[in-house]
Amino acid sequence: MLNDHRTPRAFTLIELLVSISIIALLIALLLPAIMQAREAARRTQCRNNLKQIGLALHNYHDAHVSFPIGARSQNGFGLSFWPGLLPALDQGNLYQQFDQNSPHNGFPIFPGAINGPLLDGIIIQAMRCPSSPLNETHPMGFNMHMQPSYVGISGASNEDGFPAKRVSFCCAPISPPDGILSADGILVSNSNVRERDISDGTSNTIVVGEASNFVLDDNGNKQNVGGAFPYSWITGTPAEGTPPNYEPNNLSYPAASYNITTIRYSPNSSYDQPGVHNNHGPNNPLASTHEGGVMVLLADGSVRFVSENINLTTLKQLAVRDDGQPIGEF
Repeated sequence: MLNDHRTPRAFTLIELLVSISIIALLIALLLPAIMQAREAARRTQCRNNLKQIGLALHNYHDAHVSFPIGARSQNGFGLSFWPGLLPALDQGNLYQQFDQNSPHNGFPIFPGAINGPLLDGIIIQAMRCPSSPLNETHPMGFNMHMQPSYVGISGASNEDGFPAKRVSFCCAPISPPDGILSADGILVSNSNVRERDISDGTSNTIVVGEASNFVLDDNGNKQNVGGAFPYSWITGTPAEGTPPNYEPNNLSYPAASYNITTIRYSPNSSYDQPGVHNNHGPNNPLASTHEGGVMVLLADGSVRFVSENINLTTLKQLAVRDDGQPIGEF
């Protein structure tokens, strides 16, 4: 019997190139589907985060018979609404360590501030959209504080005949101020809102929205309009009073109320507009990387996706708790 000593035939160069081309084509076809699946998962997680925040807000209301103050003054910078939600966000131990009484307790770089080092490097995942390209943390002196992906809604501006009732011009460092701060919403400056105050209905009123992406200025530069930037998620305001009586505190014009925003523009809109500023303008727009719009939390605890093409009047109506106007489809 003869042995077959033939050598197995190797791939020719052309066959190898064809195989590589086929593999590359398959990867090119599969990659968008993989990316879409990942974004769908992130979007679902973002929605779940907002539902958890909604539950935390209602737990707070059950305990205190009101929603938290959106941005508080306390002989200087007080706290934002976020610390009050910590027990319901599985952060009860952190909440127990908070300094809630000292002046400037919401300003982590104030000399001797306890809350600065307390929060160094702490990331609360329920407060971060996984799709956000913004840095997780921002330096606060020698400490790094988380930047939240969500912002409280304080109301809407009163331009173009919109019947906002409780508004003040705002805020330093712009002089004179070109922003509008409202207290017609739910998370407002230096005042609590109760569920019974939401006469438009909890299913028709936004309480929190996404601020999880950069917006572009007229030169195409990315600008951070996050609710806390450039300070901390615990930062409230040094200004006293509630619009329309929002007063400066040793300043020519009142300082900003951090971690809340007044709706004046459509989601994902431009940076170069009055009241928009990377040192937290009062009218910084809602923004996200979710294609076509942003996630918002309604006061009944439900979460909706709002198109960036939503009618602006409808969006303003959603931001106000008691304007009495009917809201169409959104």
